[in-house]
Amino acid sequence: MISVDAMLYTTKYAPKKLADLVGNNEKIEQVRQWVLQWLSGKKRKPLLLWGPPGVGKTSIVYALKHEYDLDILEVNASELRNKKRIEHVLGGSALASTLFGNIRLVLIDDADIFAGRKDSGGSTAVKNFLKDAPCPIIVTATDVWDKGLSAIRNECEKIEMKKINKLSMKKFIEHVAKAEGLNMSEERLGVIIENASGDMRAALNDLQAFSSSARMHEKDIFQIIRTLLKSRTYADAKEALDGNIDYDSLKLWVDENIPNEYTSPQDIALAYDSLSKADIFDGRIRKTHWKLLKYSIDLSTAGVAIAKNGVYHHFTKYAFPSYLRSMASTMARRAMLKSIGLKIGTRLHTNRREAVGYIPLIKDLGKECHNEVMDFYHLDEEELAFIMETSVSKIKKTGD
Repeated sequence: MISVDAMLYTTKYAPKKLADLVGNNEKIEQVRQWVLQWLSGKKRKPLLLWGPPGVGKTSIVYALKHEYDLDILEVNASELRNKKRIEHVLGGSALASTLFGNIRLVLIDDADIFAGRKDSGGSTAVKNFLKDAPCPIIVTATDVWDKGLSAIRNECEKIEMKKINKLSMKKFIEHVAKAEGLNMSEERLGVIIENASGDMRAALNDLQAFSSSARMHEKDIFQIIRTLLKSRTYADAKEALDGNIDYDSLKLWVDENIPNEYTSPQDIALAYDSLSKADIFDGRIRKTHWKLLKYSIDLSTAGVAIAKNGVYHHFTKYAFPSYLRSMASTMARRAMLKSIGLKIGTRLHTNRREAVGYIPLIKDLGKECHNEVMDFYHLDEEELAFIMETSVSKIKKTGD
């Protein structure tokens, strides 16, 4: 069976208590005091957490859930289109005490949905709900100062969440890499931290993208895909998945290779239909409904396998997922640009981002005197080949 270890890093390493969150320590303590006052019987205004993506706004709510045994009612702002819908989703029964008397905390996620769209009563109804609700409410948003959020903003206490600093992010990413047994170089980890730009979710996703192909170590992935796609029965397909398999990566392999294995348009359509249903379950799993994971796994693996009318006996050249390839190549390109930018910037006394703008000029200079260019900017052959848009072997040949 597929190991629980195969889940996304963003879920696997989600904080279980407020102390687990990285960065924004003072703001997190403000949230703690807010909820403790609710727990002591003192009513507080709803809390509006705002800031860039990946800084822990939603994670704070689920950390509160685990640490203080709260019951969470999560609602995405896109569900609150108008007054009638809000009354249905956030009506009295939704706010009633739980069976065991736990306090119910309402999370209204992504309130930015109200910004920039014609108001059909949604934001006004949410405002009234925030004003009168008898339970703790946390609202999240990215840009709290958008005029479309003014009605909601005025009913809340506001806490701004900042981007996570590089040192804190590096320490946590190194912890995750060590826990996963990943042999990541200091340079590669540095690229992940730099590219994330304070977004922990992006950093974890990039770390997993870098390592995904190495996760399936118990069986060769090409053999797994071959056995899976040529399976005739549910039992055969499940047997192919025995071992510690990265489920999210496997889905990408299945997605990439359905049209390589199946030739019948009907078989391809049914296979992708099963895969799309798996995505629906994944979307509903979120942070708590993990009982749905088994259905997602079955649909994206055995469901795809038995979608075909019969086994294909032809030879199939299975392909590496283009998504993973493009992710790796994009990040490698950014790492190269950073290295080149730093070297050019040192010589031209400017920052690396501005220095990258000189690459076209340096490319022209390199056509006539590439050895001098390498020496002046302290570039290696791979970096000059990148600038010249050619191969390292051609650079070496020209230098001979």
